[in-house]
Amino acid sequence: MRRIAIGAAGLVAGFLGLALVLEAYTAVSQPVFQRAHEGVLVTFDEAGGRHQTRLAVVGDDDAIWVQSGHYFRGWYERVLANPEVELERDGELRPYLAVPIDTPESEAHVIELLKGRAGPLRYYVIRTLLLFADIKPVRLDPR
Repeated sequence: MRRIAIGAAGLVAGFLGLALVLEAYTAVSQPVFQRAHEGVLVTFDEAGGRHQTRLAVVGDDDAIWVQSGHYFRGWYERVLANPEVELERDGELRPYLAVPIDTPESEAHVIELLKGRAGPLRYYVIRTLLLFADIKPVRLDPR
């Protein structure tokens, strides 16, 4: 029984370690997965420095959404400090006003958009690998 408990604890620790490594890798390297469903969000720090972050972009009839679903979310903190951002998609750079909407309704809406695009199974696999970090929806309004 003790060997089973140690094995299970090792499995959990291994999964957590793998998930944290994948999370850090994604935050640092910003790999390209599906160009049609992503964009590069340009945020600005207090000194006016530009920061580019590759993000999944989801849209519905009314809005364009990005979401912070990682624990390493420097771009989200910069949006809170300065909501004037730019989004590059398909080689075109446009200015937006980032509107963080941290409500259960907006989170549920963005989750449904993500599930609709990727499918529920893939969505939950990705969320599991990201250790179910809170989703912070941000609507991008044209300016």
